[in-house]
Amino acid sequence: ILQRAIAVDPYVCSPSAAEIFGGPAERGIRTIHGSMPHYGLYDGPMRYHVQRTDDGWIVRLRIAVRFPNRDTELELPDCSLRERFEGPVGCWGIPFEQATGVESCPDVGRFRAVATRHNVSALLAHWSTEAEGLWNRDAQRFGLPIRYDFDFIEAPERGWIDADATLPLEPTCGRTPYFRSLRSGWSIPVLAHEIGHWLGLLDEYEMLSGIAGFYPKTPFPGAEVSRMGLSMKRETVVLPLHHYLVLRRYACPEPESRDPYGHLGP
Repeated sequence: ILQRAIAVDPYVCSPSAAEIFGGPAERGIRTIHGSMPHYGLYDGPMRYHVQRTDDGWIVRLRIAVRFPNRDTELELPDCSLRERFEGPVGCWGIPFEQATGVESCPDVGRFRAVATRHNVSALLAHWSTEAEGLWNRDAQRFGLPIRYDFDFIEAPERGWIDADATLPLEPTCGRTPYFRSLRSGWSIPVLAHEIGHWLGLLDEYEMLSGIAGFYPKTPFPGAEVSRMGLSMKRETVVLPLHHYLVLRRYACPEPESRDPYGHLGP
C-alpha cells in the first residue's frame, strides 16, 4: 500500500519515517494540493495544510458546506445529536457504526431530523470535533507528534470563503465521490475515511466491492485494520503509514505538474 501510494504521488521524495516523525525539520507551513489517481479511473483532488512546529505537526483541512433546503429531512447515522437538534427527531434501530457487516449505510435503523439551519450547524460542529478525534486518537496511539484540525463550516450563498473545498450536503446516506458532496447519513468513521482522500490517501479495498450485496466490501490483505480499508468501523485505524504519507509531502519539492492529464499533450 505504501509503495503503491508513493508511486503515483505527484510529490516526489521518500524521506525516512524517522526523519518525518522524529528528526529536525524547519518550522513553517505548506499548502499541499494536487490530485491522486483512484482505481486508475479518475483523479480526485487533495488539498490540506501542514504546519511544522517546535514540538510536532499540525494538519488542517477546512470544508465549506452548502446547506440543503430548509424543509428537507436529514437522514442521520444515529441519534447522538438528539439533544442538540430542534424540532422532531425520529430515532429507531441500531446506530450505523454498530451494525454487523461491512455496509456503510446499513438497513438497521431510521434516524431523521429536519434540515433547519440550527440542525445542520449542529451536525457540522459535531463533525468538526468527532472526525478529527479519530485521527488524533490514532496518532496518539502510535506516539506520533501530530495534531489534526478539521473544520466544517457553512458556505455563504454568495461571495468567497477561506476553505479548501466547497461541497453540498446531501440529506441521505450513500457512497458518492468524496469531492462531489457530503452526506448527512455518513457515520463519523465513514466521514473520517472520506477526509483521508482530501489528505491524499487512496482506498485500500477492491474496486467496486461494497456497491452490490453479492460483492461485499473486500479490503486488501492486511487492510482489514485500516481506516482506508474498512471505513465504517470505529475500531479501524489511521496507521503510521497513513500519517507518514500525509506528512512526507512537506519534505518534497513542489510537483513539476499538477495536471493529471498533462502527459496527453494539447
